[in-house]
Amino acid sequence: MKQFIWAGIFLFAMFQLSCAQRVRTAMTFPNGVTVVSSGPAPFAGAVWVAPEWKWQRGTYVHVPGYWAKAPGRNKRWVPGHWKNRRGWYVWVPGRWK
Repeated sequence: MKQFIWAGIFLFAMFQLSCAQRVRTAMTFPNGVTVVSSGPAPFAGAVWVAPEWKWQRGTYVHVPGYWAKAPGRNKRWVPGHWKNRRGWYVWVPGRWK
């Protein structure tokens, strides 16, 4: 009898796993967030670092954009982007290149 119960539990678990759904959602920035620069550069050589996402306490939170000085003469800012990793999307942060 125990074998039938364990077999039933196993089959039920396998059925639940096979019914998993993938959901697609659009991650949008909160209202009032400036995605592009809000005006002219505040100083010569300033680079606009666009808003990004940061993983914090089990969820992604918004990090606002800002003006920055390039760390080197020939450096440029490469914006962050979402990347699909085995069915999950993760945020790849921007970097200086």
